[in-house]
Amino acid sequence: MDLSFLFTDAIQEVMDLNPGYDDHASDVWLVKTDRQEVVVRTSRMTQEPDNDFWWGCKQLFGIDPRQVHNLAYVNNTLSERTPIPVPMVLKKGKKHSREYVVVEKLEGQAMVSFIGQSSTVMQSLGEGMAKIHQHQEKYIGNPSGSFQIELGVFHKYLSKVMTQLVSKFYQDDEQIQRLLPEINKLLEDLPAPELSTFVLVDIDPTQFLSNGNAISGLVDTEAYVVAPRELDFIGLEYVLDQASANDFRNGYEKVLQIPDLTNCRAPYRYLYRLLSVQGDVEIDKWMGWEELF
Repeated sequence: MDLSFLFTDAIQEVMDLNPGYDDHASDVWLVKTDRQEVVVRTSRMTQEPDNDFWWGCKQLFGIDPRQVHNLAYVNNTLSERTPIPVPMVLKKGKKHSREYVVVEKLEGQAMVSFIGQSSTVMQSLGEGMAKIHQHQEKYIGNPSGSFQIELGVFHKYLSKVMTQLVSKFYQDDEQIQRLLPEINKLLEDLPAPELSTFVLVDIDPTQFLSNGNAISGLVDTEAYVVAPRELDFIGLEYVLDQASANDFRNGYEKVLQIPDLTNCRAPYRYLYRLLSVQGDVEIDKWMGWEELF
């Protein structure tokens, strides 16, 4: 890949940073030049999002993975709010209609799992996310605010988008179709969120770095949206076990109380399954997953 248009000095080495799974939306490279070592990111998508995750995220929150330049605002805003290091966007560029960003290289090892990590690592994750959640908004949408849904109509709008997702991507899944009316009824009775904050829809350990003692980087921020903070906990229940969840809780509750997920768990879990946040999991198994918060 020729990335020379982004640099004024000579490139010595380009290394592909593959996250280890097939359906990732971004191309990421570690680039070494005569004077620096940085990371370059761009989207793999060139057409309108057409898979369940990105189509759903664009409809619901107004984010588009092709708009990589938006990471400058997202990363800078996150950096102001959390002790977790977030890479600064150093430069933006465009080639053949694809947006590129050059970002800081952070220190630490890419994480594979949250399970089995030291207590201090998971507590630092909890405290760092709580600091992010202290940021409050009065709409649902994208971080820049260019797409906004009023809090009072969010659940009605969510019901509409989930119905569209089922029609578009799950025509052959009778179990998912059968559950939709029940989920829509739960949404009718669910109070509107009072506030929203920055939420990482596809939260996963592969988006973080660790130095063994603490989270040393949050490096994949493309799927940050403005939404109820409960959604972060919905996502976390699928990537934690009880021990790591307890450590996370200890860190988080140094800053904020963990919200009650009782009434929103089922509809929000259903949404995350429609978005295939953790892949193609059978719906009964997904909805019956262990409750950790």
